[in-house]
Amino acid sequence: MRYYLSKIKADDETWEIHTVNCQHLPKEHDQRIYLGDFLHCIHALPVAKLYFRTLRFCPECSLIA
Repeated sequence: MRYYLSKIKADDETWEIHTVNCQHLPKEHDQRIYLGDFLHCIHALPVAKLYFRTLRFCPECSLIA
């Protein structure tokens, strides 16, 4: 599955990791960062930490990943 990091802060001042199919993933390419293809969302976390420190997984798409 492809994972992306949103460049738009969530309401709680964190950045979210999304799957490619998530409806909350920003549509504009300049508002998201491609993290890579991973078997599970937890594997995208170390890559995302290279960009931002306060992260979370999207509550909706991480359940299906």
